[in-house]
Amino acid sequence: MEVDFTTIVKGTYSGYEKASQKVIDNQEQWQDLWQQHTCDTEPPPPVPQENFSRYMIVAVFAGEQPSSGYSVEIISVEKTDNESLIITVEYDEPELGDLVQDVITYPYHIVRISQNYVNKIVFEQA
Repeated sequence: MEVDFTTIVKGTYSGYEKASQKVIDNQEQWQDLWQQHTCDTEPPPPVPQENFSRYMIVAVFAGEQPSSGYSVEIISVEKTDNESLIITVEYDEPELGDLVQDVITYPYHIVRISQNYVNKIVFEQA
């Protein structure tokens, strides 16, 4: 069963320098994640308000990339019959010959999904 999700923020510059996948279900974890994510932004933007009794946050960070042209995107969320949540993530990189900027990037995608009480959360690459 498809689960709807809403993008909170997506881009190429995050304070998360290592590739990682996070599932956040409380305000304290959310504040910690947001603080790390925005640590290189001056002034840092306020933490978006979320209702964790209704929603949870899923964040995917692609880690350090050597140029522009890299991206990461959560493309689907599905709940299975055995109460698992499958999160499908697509990673893109520039093709040989593409014009890219010679700048280090840190692609990320952070989404809000309905609170799903599941036994297991699995990330799959598209």
